[in-house]
Amino acid sequence: MKTLLFLIVIIAVFALLIWKMRKSQAEEALARKKEAERRRRQQQEALTPDMDIMWPVIIRPVKGEGPDEADSQDEAASMTAIEYEPPEQAAS
Repeated sequence: MKTLLFLIVIIAVFALLIWKMRKSQAEEALARKKEAERRRRQQQEALTPDMDIMWPVIIRPVKGEGPDEADSQDEAASMTAIEYEPPEQAAS
């Protein structure tokens, strides 16, 4: 009878130790998960600042059927058509 009681106590102690070990492992896993989530959130905040950003806008000419006058104006405004006029020098 004493042996049976002793075995029950030993089994209860082992069950308690196993339960505490699993509980501590679960807490460690939860802490690691929260830490990884916090790091990921910090990296995301570092990549995307809260301030408003003005992105540059690239405007391209519209291609399609249009008046021929626009094409003739573009040809007339080439660099070869621009004349250089030197500024008048002050006579001193």
